[in-house]
Amino acid sequence: MVRWRRTNMDRTGLGTGQIAGLFLCAMIFIPEGAPASLPAQRRAAGNWEVTRFGNDLVIEHKPHMRSSAERAAAIVQIARRRFYALADTSFPFEIRVLLASSAAEFATLTRGLVPDWGAAAAVPGEGLMIISGLSEEKPMAEAACHEVAHVALHALSRGPVPRWFDEGIAMRLSDEWSIAYSVRLARSALANRLLPLHSVERVLSFEREQAALAYAVSFAAVRWFEKRHGDRTLALLLRSLASHSFDEAFVRATGSDSESFEREWLRSARNSYVLVGLADDMWIWSILIPGLFFLALGVRWWRNRRTLARWKKEDRDSSGSDEPLDEHVSETY
Repeated sequence: MVRWRRTNMDRTGLGTGQIAGLFLCAMIFIPEGAPASLPAQRRAAGNWEVTRFGNDLVIEHKPHMRSSAERAAAIVQIARRRFYALADTSFPFEIRVLLASSAAEFATLTRGLVPDWGAAAAVPGEGLMIISGLSEEKPMAEAACHEVAHVALHALSRGPVPRWFDEGIAMRLSDEWSIAYSVRLARSALANRLLPLHSVERVLSFEREQAALAYAVSFAAVRWFEKRHGDRTLALLLRSLASHSFDEAFVRATGSDSESFEREWLRSARNSYVLVGLADDMWIWSILIPGLFFLALGVRWWRNRRTLARWKKEDRDSSGSDEPLDEHVSETY
């Protein structure tokens, strides 16, 4: 079972007041220091602390979540370095993290604006991430890395980027791919239900399964881009976003437009993932294998009948033959 931990909230039609409401507290001046902890203002749900890690990371958390905040800070800084390596560049940008201690608190912090399949959120324009309090380290690592990618890509880019590219880069950075995604893509290709990349723009309105497919499609497209053009071209595309629109950066990096890429990727995905889907669907093989077996028996029976008929004809035409027909018959089985 794939557990979904992400969404991006800056394209959901939120108004300024709604976005500001996500902060739920006044901005507090915190002296430089890594880490330095000062009490934040009292919130409706209880006391919070604000901890600054260096000059570019602030995490707000409940007092009992200090160790989780330190772990989240380490994950965020690793994800930041990974994004720099992916784009082959570095640039300053600040990240603010609200670390929820429970799913209920996460829902309160996001004001119910995140779909039920999400457990982390980002408002890239504000450099804000909201992470659900997860007990296992790996889910927190995936969720935090995913949202860091959204914030970093927004900080790097001059303008908006397509949602499929945004989500694909986020999944690429967080290493979220698993065999379950391949299976989902394969079955969708087999049923001719693969989503075109432009439809990923509506991902926040999708139900859980369709959203899972949208993320899988996004990652697969980015990986296909990387395999086709190379990691250096992907880095060039990312760097070009600092001074060009996405379409201009895409042409600059690849020599072709993004719409052509979308069509070519969809055609390639339909062809390649259909074969994977056939290999995965056991009900097909439960019918196909016995069918092939009986087909092979039928073909052999038909060939034997032709052989027997030919030998009988040869025996009639060649009355001087000393070799009996029975010997021929026994050799066919």
